[in-house]
Amino acid sequence: MKRFIEVEQLLKTQGIRLTAQRALVLRRAVAYLHFTAEELVKDVREIDASVARGTVYRTLALLHRAGVVEKHDFRYGPPNYEVTFAKAHHDHLMCVQCGEIIEFQEPRVEALQQAVVKRFGYQLLSHTHKLYGLCRACQHADPRRAPKHPHLHVEEVVA
Repeated sequence: MKRFIEVEQLLKTQGIRLTAQRALVLRRAVAYLHFTAEELVKDVREIDASVARGTVYRTLALLHRAGVVEKHDFRYGPPNYEVTFAKAHHDHLMCVQCGEIIEFQEPRVEALQQAVVKRFGYQLLSHTHKLYGLCRACQHADPRRAPKHPHLHVEEVVA
């Protein structure tokens, strides 16, 4: 709830009106780690069937422009979204079979990126780091029996 209130205040400072339907979309988005737009549509419509699919998509676009939501175009499957407002920078590891997404922080990767940026004289504005592979379970599972829905969790790796 605290995160929702902080986002609501940010949107007000940007002159963005939070209607009841937009607020519902935001409340449900904040409840997820990662989600697809269609998962969010289904979730929101279970609460209020009158919310149009277009409202959810337009609200996601508005939240993205406001810097609240980040859209991840993972190589496998539909785009995923995550509420990144007030969330520490992290990278992603994704299983290409079951869709599991692990968020991680690795200071050695960050230091290496900074060294590369410095070596080439760049000013880093942003970056994404996505690793694709097979999770432990999928490495040992029958590919025909892969889970239909990804298992999502967060793991922090500190060297």
